[in-house]
Formats: sequence, structure tokens, C-alpha cells
Amino acid sequence: MKFHNILLVATDAADIRDIKAALAEHEVVTCGNAVEALSLCHQHDIYLVIVEEELPDQSGSRLFVELRKFRPWLSGLLLTEKVDEAMLRQALDIGFTGLLEKPVDPVQLLQRIYRAMNSACLQEENIRLRTLLPLYSFGEQFLASITEQDVFDVLIDIVVEVTGATRASVMWFREEEGCLRIVSARGLDADLARSIRLRPGDQVAGWVYQQGRPVILNKDTQDKSIFAPLLKRQEISAAVSFPITMRGKILGVLNISHSRDDVRFSDADIEMLAVICSQAVMALANVRVRQVIQEKTRVRTLFEQYVSPEVAELLISSGSDLLELGAIQKVTVFFADIRESTSLIQHIELIVLRTFLNEFFQIFTEVIFHSGGTVDKFMGDAVLAVFGAPVALDNPNLAAVQAAQEIKRRFEDLRVRWISRREDFKRVDLAMGISCGEVFIGNVGSSQRFDFTVIGTAVNVAQRVATASPSGNIHITGEVMEQVAPCFQVSEVGFMKLRGVENRISVFSVGREKVNCSGTSEKLP
Repeated sequence: MKFHNILLVATDAADIRDIKAALAEHEVVTCGNAVEALSLCHQHDIYLVIVEEELPDQSGSRLFVELRKFRPWLSGLLLTEKVDEAMLRQALDIGFTGLLEKPVDPVQLLQRIYRAMNSACLQEENIRLRTLLPLYSFGEQFLASITEQDVFDVLIDIVVEVTGATRASVMWFREEEGCLRIVSARGLDADLARSIRLRPGDQVAGWVYQQGRPVILNKDTQDKSIFAPLLKRQEISAAVSFPITMRGKILGVLNISHSRDDVRFSDADIEMLAVICSQAVMALANVRVRQVIQEKTRVRTLFEQYVSPEVAELLISSGSDLLELGAIQKVTVFFADIRESTSLIQHIELIVLRTFLNEFFQIFTEVIFHSGGTVDKFMGDAVLAVFGAPVALDNPNLAAVQAAQEIKRRFEDLRVRWISRREDFKRVDLAMGISCGEVFIGNVGSSQRFDFTVIGTAVNVAQRVATASPSGNIHITGEVMEQVAPCFQVSEVGFMKLRGVENRISVFSVGREKVNCSGTSEKLP
């Protein structure tokens, strides 16, 4: 271990040479008298001093006492010609860690050095903790606050405890009223506190809020203050108004006062209030952040029961009327329908069918979300999903077909597993249809109940194409085919006349994925 900041105070050249040689791996600052030692101790963060008892201007023991007045954690070794029990006891009483007898033994010196430096570190830590522990205790009280009112009340309690103030209040600026209102107080009539309203610039607190500068008023000097005409309460002997700020913005004013004639406030009290108020502001920020997170979590949890995480984030962060959220966009629509589930109801218990459907919907949702799509709605034994909005994709058609292929594979695994339990599940199968086109995507409904959904011809086409396709097939429209043909084998089904759709639709069936596919369906930034 290498020690820096060791001060050697000695006059004998041989002693200096021997000690520096023994401490060659450490950094040692040397001088020959008390004046230089005091100066060096101010210039450097000295942790250990090795001092000769016989100095030209004063004894080493007295010098060590002087050095510890401004550096209480300083450790010391006293260098002396002879060591006896009385001298050792006197040195330890002063605060030395030990004695060094001339000529210095290098091994003994290093042992004492390590012991002394460890002692210095422990002393410094103890002093630091004694200074900071009260502040930590305040911080713990503030951080336990759940609401803003808790923060205000804790602030008042701590200030009264520390200053002994007979009256204290926190005034907070209310934007909607344009004035300062008392939000917490001690030593004031409750009705009076509720009635007080101050405009910025009015009275002492209003001036402090407007100027952002604290004001100290002591009875023996307040007659000379610019606020003397405003001091109505003659029983107040000393008072402080302190601005409470957060990120440069003034939020309110802390007021404290004493009625005892022997009390005066000073700049030291201002420094103390600054520390306490800064902790209150941090606690206030934590409360606000916690409240925002809790509300967003609550809303997101609610939304994500119905929509993808991306849509939930869009709804939460839109910052606008949710009913107005929506737009006309070109998207890819994916419809999947479980065949023969209606007839299955006649042969199995409803609770069993429900379990099977939930497992399928879990597969569908996982794959759609992973592929960048959004599950629009569950409709009995069918599901509708959208690709390309609200999450932008560079090739939503390809993303939808890739998702359909994965769902087809995983559905077959699900079906096989359920057939092993009940033969009745042999009759179920999955049909899927994919189309694209312009739709309205957004919220539809009333202020009490609305859905984030899609409306348009492309939705009807996807549903009809799926209905018309053979079991286990993925049918797509011609426009979708144009973008997925480089990656998948497709075969023409022909033109179909779909119920509810005026024009005949060109339909294709999707086969295996091509090995040399270079398409991409990544999310756009």
C-alpha cells in the first residue's frame, strides 16, 4: 500500500535521510520547524505527521496539538532520543499513535506507519459521519414522504426541531390563483394560515419569492431594514424568509421566527436552511416522479390488457384527447380463424375450450408482438392483427406473412398436443388471410368506453380471404404477394368474389420460405 501526504518535521539530516530511505515507496514532505509544518499542512491533505520532539521554535508535542486543531483526524508519531513509559503515556494522551526512538529502525517505522495511517482513516471517517449523520436522518424522513403534503409537514417539523423556531410556515405559489398560500405551518392559527394570500412582491415572503434571495431580520437591526414598515408583530425578535427553489425555479418560501429576545439568526442559519430545503426539494421531486410512474404503470397495465406495448405507449404519451387519436394510414391486416370450434362446443366442456383458446391466443399475441404487429381484437375463436401502424415497419406485408408462418407452425404443435388429450381436437384447424390497404386506425367509441381499432375495406378483405381459404392455408391478396414473392413461394388461387366486397380480389396462397430471401421486416425508428 502506498501512502501519500506524510509530513516529516525534523532537523537532523541523518534522521531525515534514514526515514525517507525507509519510506522510499511513499510520498514524504519534509520541513524543519513548526511554522513550515503549519504552512505545509494547510497546503497538502496531510494524514500522518512524524515530528521530532526537540524543534527550534517549539516542541513537537505542542506542534502536533496545533495541527490537530484544524485537522482533527491527523495521526502522529513522535520522534525522540529516548522512549520511556511516562513519555509514551504523555504522547498517547496528546493523540500520538506511538513513539519512534532514534536511530529509527526501518521495520518498526513501517509497522507504526501502517498502524497510524489506518488510525487516521478511521478518525476521518468517524468525524465525517458525525457531521453527516444528522443530514442523513433528515433525508430518511423526507424520503419516507408519500405525498407532497408529507414533504411540507416534514420540512416544518425538521426546521422547528433544528432552529427552535416558535413559528414556521411553508408558503407555496399556486399558479391557478397567482399567489402564495400557506401549505404547512406551526405556531400559527389554522384559520389565519388558510386565509393568508400573498402576491409576488407583497410583504417579506412575497419579496423573497420574487427576488429569490433570503432575508434575515433581527430585532436589533430590523429598524434599519427596508421591511421595517412591514414588521407588524412586535413580539417577533428574529425571523428568516428563505426561497425554496427547484432547478432554478422558485416554488415557495420558508418562513421561521423566534419570540425570545436572546435569539438572533445569522448566515450560518441560512446555510443550514439551504441544506434542509435542498433535501425537501429532492423529496418533492421523488414524490412527483413516483406519482407519475405509478399513474403511467396503472394506465399501461390497463391498456396492455387490450393492446400491444407500443400502442399502450402511444396512448399514454399522446398527451391529447384519446378519442381524437387516429388517422388514415396504409397498413397490412392479418385475420386468423380457428375452424370447427363451434361444432367442438357440442363435444367438450366450455372450460376446456376456453383453456385451448387461451393457449392459442397466447401464441398469436407473442408472435404478433415479436414481429412488430398489434393485436387489434379477439373475436370469439378469431383474431385480428395489424402491421405497419402504430409501429412503422419497412415491409409490413412481409412481417405479417412471416408471423403467419410461425403461428401456423406453433398452432399445429398446439393441436397435436391437445389431440393427445382429446380426439375431438382432430377436427379443428386454422385459416389465415392477409390483405393491405388504407384504413382508419385509432380510437373509436364513447368517452366512457372506446377501442383502438381499424376500420376499412382491407379489414373486410382479410377476414373474407381467410374464410374462403382451405384449412391450414395462408391466403394473401395480390398487393401483399408483390412484396413477399421474393421471400416465399406463392401460387395463384385466382380471382375471388368475396361477400361484402364489390370487386373481385386476386388471391394467392403462401408456401415455403425461400432459402435466398433477402427481405426485411425490421421496425423503423
